[in-house]
Amino acid sequence: PILDGNVKRVLARYHAVPGWPGRSVVLKALWEHAEAHTPDRRVADYTQAIMDLGATVCTRSRPACSLCPLAADCAARAAGNPGDYPGRKPRKTLPERQTAFVLARHPDGAWLLEQRPPAGIWGGLWCFPEVQSPADAESWCRDTLQVEPAAGEPLDPFRHTFSHYHLDITPVVIPLASAGEAVTESGGRLWYDPASPPRIGLAAPVLRLIETLTRFDPAEEP
Repeated sequence: PILDGNVKRVLARYHAVPGWPGRSVVLKALWEHAEAHTPDRRVADYTQAIMDLGATVCTRSRPACSLCPLAADCAARAAGNPGDYPGRKPRKTLPERQTAFVLARHPDGAWLLEQRPPAGIWGGLWCFPEVQSPADAESWCRDTLQVEPAAGEPLDPFRHTFSHYHLDITPVVIPLASAGEAVTESGGRLWYDPASPPRIGLAAPVLRLIETLTRFDPAEEP
């Protein structure tokens, strides 16, 4: 017997076999049906016919049931839902991680960015400084910039999805009374002025945040 993608679809619909064929129990059921239907004679003709049926009539989308020679006994057609067979591959559940961005703001309105290490996520791109939780944002400013920050204002968290996990990011806006002395481009940090942005590569969620903050910032309005 044969069980390519077209044949799986024909048999799954004809017998209303539920589930994704990638699951062993579903595949086993389809093989059993394939073996039961395969004749003792003219196997090659049967194999070509059922493959052609799946490719031209019992297609993945908009199957032509009115033209199908098996329609009278097709369980999925009788139930009125041939498009539900075979079942789709379940979506993989991605793990979730949390982090926070420090949105330290210069007195003139610029935002502090850091260049990410070459390896890892957003490698080599410029990003807001990252801390484990929103509660760490103010202490980061004290320890790294040697300035006393105003109280941080957490914004609504948002999600950035990678291929292998979800990253939930909480931005924390911290206005600074002074610029601090630890910010130099050669040292991997710079002040990013949205009104006159430097030509640097930004991580995708950082660009989105800056655009949003600029759009709703009264200080940026003419």
